[in-house]
Amino acid sequence: MKKMKSNTKGFTLIELLAVIVILAIIALIASPIILGIIQNAREASQARSVEQFASAIQDAVAEVMYDTNYGGGDVTVDTKTGVVTADAATGSTKIEKKPTYSGSSVTCESITYANGFLNMKGCSVGGSTTLKFHYNNDPNADDTTRGSAVKETA
Repeated sequence: MKKMKSNTKGFTLIELLAVIVILAIIALIASPIILGIIQNAREASQARSVEQFASAIQDAVAEVMYDTNYGGGDVTVDTKTGVVTADAATGSTKIEKKPTYSGSSVTCESITYANGFLNMKGCSVGGSTTLKFHYNNDPNADDTTRGSAVKETA
């Protein structure tokens, strides 16, 4: 009588199922962590876009003030485009300057420039409606947020 060879190569179905279950558990644990990292990176990227837009607006304000021999008139900033407008020191000529900015589009609910300080509120990046930031470079503002885009809380 011949003995049958026992084939000991390979995995049993139970072993394969056990490995699949373990991998599924690891995926369930890791996915929220990874999603959180992605969300934090997205928020940080959008905050930097707002800060770069603020810097471009400040540069445009400086150029307009130089070009108009600024004498203290109104300086306005368009909330959608960031275009800076000021009255010329002589006559009623208005000077406009679009900020040089090549990042994601930023729109704000309000942008004010007063007493040398820029204040931007309700800024969203790239049409996002879920994240809004504010920016303020006033030295009298909270030291932890001055000069940085900060996420607004609802």
